[in-house]
Amino acid sequence: MALLARLLQFLRFLEGLLSFLDFLATPPGVVAVAGLSLYGVLLSLGLDAATAATMAGSVALGLSCIITRPNF
Repeated sequence: MALLARLLQFLRFLEGLLSFLDFLATPPGVVAVAGLSLYGVLLSLGLDAATAATMAGSVALGLSCIITRPNF
């Protein structure tokens, strides 16, 4: 019985993980990943946190505008 409970818990974890990965495939998820990745890169290049956050946020906002551009 304990083995089945562990298996069920693992399957619920997998379901949540797949749901999160599905979110990352949507436009907001792509923008979030790009912004966080750029923030990490800028921090590793030696920028202070405020500057890195401002630059990464600006790029993420621009990317969001490009991805979700309406068709007029």
